Amino acid sequence: MAARVAAGAGGGDDFPLLDDLMPWSVRPLRTGRPWVTAPDAASLRARWDLLARAEGAEQERLFRPSRSRTPLAPAAALPGTTTGTGAFARDPGPYPEPVRVLHGPFDEQWLIPDQRLLDAARPELWRVADGHQIFAVEHGHLPQDDGPCLSATALLPDGHSPAGRPGRTRPLHRRPGGQEPNLAPGLTALLSERYGTTVTAGSVLAWILAAARHSPAGPLVPLPLDGGLWALGVELGQELLRIQLRGAHGGERPRLPGGRRPYVRAAIRPRPDGIRFDAGEETLVIGEGRVSPVPAAAWDFRVGGVRV
Repeated sequence: MAARVAAGAGGGDDFPLLDDLMPWSVRPLRTGRPWVTAPDAASLRARWDLLARAEGAEQERLFRPSRSRTPLAPAAALPGTTTGTGAFARDPGPYPEPVRVLHGPFDEQWLIPDQRLLDAARPELWRVADGHQIFAVEHGHLPQDDGPCLSATALLPDGHSPAGRPGRTRPLHRRPGGQEPNLAPGLTALLSERYGTTVTAGSVLAWILAAARHSPAGPLVPLPLDGGLWALGVELGQELLRIQLRGAHGGERPRLPGGRRPYVRAAIRPRPDGIRFDAGEETLVIGEGRVSPVPAAAWDFRVGGVRV
């Protein structure tokens, strides 16, 4: 299997599909209702309390039922959580402490981890989410998209996509505790022999982050013959991991160089009326608020064809 993959099975002579390299993938988490996530945890508690106190039609209006979830639908507790499992309308149970999730490519938010409130919580991801796990999150492909194929996070990704085309989530490990890498059998041994160095699951993920490219069939991952090129790609991917993991797994939280860190120069009011970029002053103008300095490259950066 590994030899077939390394030769480019599914994606051309030198471009295997990510599906071939990291076979286990999970469809995006689907909350079904936007109020279960928020930038701050306090507002989630206020929403929960309001919903728990409401009754009948008012509770149903606040809940925003779907085919998958209603106030009368029971659901099992998610792995690693303690929540009510009966119908929310009859017994909300204790308020579950919110958890950090990745909302879209780079936005960290809070989520109420109660499966009764989530249309598709993907329990299999919760089961392997721990201090050793890294999730590779695909970005939806659009024609002419030259942005990154995927990003990495130590948080559970909530499936949100600014482009409206979320991709699949691929855990680096199949079991808790960093056990059983989610890689094609024999792949690391084959690549170690090819490049004359020890290739780990982490270095494969680093290479994928640096080298993956879009295709209609899914992300393609070239595997070079040159060990020097492999080392350069892994080094770049490890830097991407350091930045995107934001201090998780004992790493340093990334910081912009002194003098180039953006600050809020004028307060951003709630619900601002639009956002634009002043290239001359390197400033984001958000309603009446102003944030600077912001490089033009940051304003122009897109994922799935959409500014982030």
